[in-house]
Amino acid sequence: MKFNWATGLTIFFILFVGTLIFIVYQSTKVHDSLVVENYYEEDINYQSHYDKKQNTSDLAVKVKVEYIIASKDVVIIFPIDSISTTSGQVLLYNPYSEYSDVKYDFNLGKEAVYKLKVDKIKPGRWKLKIDWKRGEKTYYQEEEIII
Repeated sequence: MKFNWATGLTIFFILFVGTLIFIVYQSTKVHDSLVVENYYEEDINYQSHYDKKQNTSDLAVKVKVEYIIASKDVVIIFPIDSISTTSGQVLLYNPYSEYSDVKYDFNLGKEAVYKLKVDKIKPGRWKLKIDWKRGEKTYYQEEEIII
């Protein structure tokens, strides 16, 4: 068989079209979800979020997060205040899959320790987003843990 320009161009176009079809097929498998579904409302309310972070940075003692491997508990230790009650929400955020996120509501009263049982959560890197209120002030803190 003689290899001429027409044969070379035909092979090139067949490979080119095959590559394009493969890329289009692979792109349909990629999940392209937003990080937050209601990003516009989140952007509008960012000032209150910033104020919570500022309140947290003004604290002398920050929230401490510990992961206890033996009991598979995440222990969250809040600053001690014997006057006010502590309530809020903890979001276990998985940066790899939005379907794995878990939200916990808590109301501790005057206690300062909250335990999360994480034995049913898949291992990996998680971000704890702690949004809490003590008295009239609101706070927000993020911590990263590996389960």
